[in-house]
Amino acid sequence: MAVLLFSGERSSAIKLHSENKNLSILRTFGSETEPECVFSEALTSILLFDEKFVDDVVFQESQVIKNAFEVFIQTPEYIERQKAIEARLQRIHFDIDENADIKRLVSTGQEVLLRLTLTKSGEFANKGLIKNLKNSGSIFVLPEELKQFKPLMEKDYTVKWVSWKHDGSKYDDNQICPFCAVGLNKKYGDEKKLFTSSYTKSNVESIIEMLSYFNVLEEFMEESKREKLRECIETTRDEAKITYWIGRFYSDLKFLVEKITNVIKFNSFHVQKEDIPHLDELLNGLLIDTSDLEIFNNKRTLELIQFVNSGIKSVLKETATLKREIGELQGLIFHRKKNAVKDINNFLSMADINYEMEIIAESETTSKTILKYVSRQKGSIEVDNIRLHLSWGERNAFALILFMHYAISYNPDLIILDDPISSFDSNKKYAIISRLFSKDNGRESFYKKTVLMLTHDLQPMIDFIVINKPTGGSVRAYFIQNQAGAISEHEISEKDIKSFPFLLAENSRNEKLNKIHRVASLRKLLNYLPSEGLGQDRAYNLLSCLMHGRTKPCLINGTELTGEEIKLGEEFIKPYIIDFKYTGYSTKIFSKDNLLKIYVEENNSYLRLQIFRILLDMLDLRTKIQDDILLKYVDEQFHVENDYMFSLDFVKYNLVPNFVVPKCTAFLINEHLIPS
Repeated sequence: MAVLLFSGERSSAIKLHSENKNLSILRTFGSETEPECVFSEALTSILLFDEKFVDDVVFQESQVIKNAFEVFIQTPEYIERQKAIEARLQRIHFDIDENADIKRLVSTGQEVLLRLTLTKSGEFANKGLIKNLKNSGSIFVLPEELKQFKPLMEKDYTVKWVSWKHDGSKYDDNQICPFCAVGLNKKYGDEKKLFTSSYTKSNVESIIEMLSYFNVLEEFMEESKREKLRECIETTRDEAKITYWIGRFYSDLKFLVEKITNVIKFNSFHVQKEDIPHLDELLNGLLIDTSDLEIFNNKRTLELIQFVNSGIKSVLKETATLKREIGELQGLIFHRKKNAVKDINNFLSMADINYEMEIIAESETTSKTILKYVSRQKGSIEVDNIRLHLSWGERNAFALILFMHYAISYNPDLIILDDPISSFDSNKKYAIISRLFSKDNGRESFYKKTVLMLTHDLQPMIDFIVINKPTGGSVRAYFIQNQAGAISEHEISEKDIKSFPFLLAENSRNEKLNKIHRVASLRKLLNYLPSEGLGQDRAYNLLSCLMHGRTKPCLINGTELTGEEIKLGEEFIKPYIIDFKYTGYSTKIFSKDNLLKIYVEENNSYLRLQIFRILLDMLDLRTKIQDDILLKYVDEQFHVENDYMFSLDFVKYNLVPNFVVPKCTAFLINEHLIPS
């Protein structure tokens, strides 16, 4: 993926662009040019490791990192298992709601139970239906005195007729029939008394209503018991018998209605994972035991109960599977937590950070990370305010590993590390890089993920490009340079990163380079090479004298070299610079005019810097430079103790900071040595 940035901060520009935000805030001070960011392909999610991540996500009071469960536990495997459990939970229900027989049994049974009232002692209250059954006459078997009313007591309008007869009886005090206006017979008074005491609107209504319910429920009753109950309703006046059989009827019906209602209610109960451990106990409690049923135990009812119990047993099988799956999920949580803690604490130990992390994560809602200080005397001590206890270096190193886990959990299109390790020593640098990009199959890392690491540090390039560690290839490096607000990039290959002695030897022999730079490179090379005798020592003297502008070569103490010593030195130099002669080089190549001419013509900043330093010593200009920072930088390019063992090819790459050469040029112009 190619990324081109014009003005502004690199990582911030990429992040803002991916979020469709305005890049104007990154505009260079004093510039009217709007920053622009162009991607070769669409990026919808980017995670950036920077100070904002450290401030917003990690080390919040006593919490190591926010959203610990999502970061360390909630892997794609966890999410897949979680979805499977949720789907199975949704399947936990019983298909009994739409069964017509069950609906009829339950709804009618509830109506009947409402009309049969029990006292606190569990006996039937002597009111309502029970009172009417025990204390009223049968509408089916009338007393001899009232048999003439039998046809009227068997009609659909019986209740209304009884009410009408009672109302009419209020107007018989003049011994005239209130219905037919004829005189009453002698038996009328006894009939009226018996009718009034035996039949009222309410008791007749209760009996007829009970009979209608009974007719609905009789299909669920055992035949012989059904006849016993019908006798209690229609003919029997034996209170003990009525109480016994209505009691059995009530007990069976209440048992069935409550059991089936509980099963139906279960369907509206949304089962949570937390309910699973005791769900089988709940389901077993829903099973209907038919062994004690006496009234409702015919074939039809037993088949319905078997249907309900089969549904419960099927769900019990689902529950057993759920228990296993949730156990596996808990095991996954445990192993994820254990591995994450082990990984992070191993890194902390390796990085000599005397702390350890602990993850408390049983579920999404109960998870946190704590940090403990490891004390030899007092054991592990929990840290309350993490930011106050970690040093700057410890905080950044630790934050990088936390960011790795964070980024892996969110799986963005691009991960950006903005100069993450430049401030660490070389050992910590590799320790961090090695962990971030580990190829170990047992550990998650950025290996094979799209990561853009921006750095000023050469060490990671040596590790990635030259040594091929820790990734073993699959890395591309680019040298990015900002010149006057325009960014250019050049790919860095393995051949571009060379050991400094090799680079110096190569440049010393490079006939395409100016001889001044070849001399400077060879002189520096001799600082790295072990002494091989007088010829090498005198070669160093010759090169040093050239670069200091001396017409006659000498030793460090000022003693002039003999002709033989000069010849020895020249012979040592010729394998590198074949036409080397001290006299010719000192008068022509290292002349003031030639040096100034080449300085002006040279485009490579590093090579121009070499010439500038020679001119300082040759023309005794060092004391005129008041800029200590500039002078230090110029000098360090020629002192072996300030160079890395490896370096980018400074001829190919512009390694000199932008401010250095313009200052050198301004100084020479100010000294009237070159034209402005």
